[in-house]
Amino acid sequence: MDVYIPREEGNYLYSLVRHLRPTRTVEIGMANGLSSVFIAQALRDNGVGRHTAIDPFQNSDWHGAGMALVAKAGLADVVDLVELPSHQALPDLERSGVRAEFVFIDGSHLFDYVLADFLCTDRLLTDGGLIAFDDSDWPAVTQVIRYAISNRHYEVAFPEVVIESSRYSPGLANRLLRRVARAVPKFGTRLRPDFLTPSYEQGIRGRCVVLRKLKADDRDSQSRFHNPF
Repeated sequence: MDVYIPREEGNYLYSLVRHLRPTRTVEIGMANGLSSVFIAQALRDNGVGRHTAIDPFQNSDWHGAGMALVAKAGLADVVDLVELPSHQALPDLERSGVRAEFVFIDGSHLFDYVLADFLCTDRLLTDGGLIAFDDSDWPAVTQVIRYAISNRHYEVAFPEVVIESSRYSPGLANRLLRRVARAVPKFGTRLRPDFLTPSYEQGIRGRCVVLRKLKADDRDSQSRFHNPF
């Protein structure tokens, strides 16, 4: 398949839902339904919970493949499909009073759309809830995760779990430059934050990173600044 999640990632999603025991889960980007089946099966095995899959292209582009797979797995009664773009569907869920404990983000991988998905998801997510990002090793997705860690009350959950790990081998010059920058803060401010603190040092590794929400956003809405990320 051109679009898929590996079995290891599916097992991870299943285990997260089994561990968390949520009453409501949300998925952005259903496609062929693989992730939907892992999440919905975990809800079924928990004996509680409903899953909302958001995919504006489920019937137009995917010809109903995702929902067909869900039905074939005997999980259609657990899954609700919303065929709207996520930037419309998520606010609709919020307005209807939906609160979710687990969200899987796998929609558009453009930075602004991933950021919009995170913002809208945060407004649905309960404290202690989890957001799983697919393709977290893509640059745009990585930057959104870095933003969330640096500016919102989120932390990487289960950083020891790495799906499809990449090797990180910074050169000697990079290591020396970082060492000097950390020893001389004025010099460090001239370097990009993602160079000074590489993503792998923040626990952002592999293709599926999970964030845990620690508490609601409490920033001053009139602040002129954000923390570099």
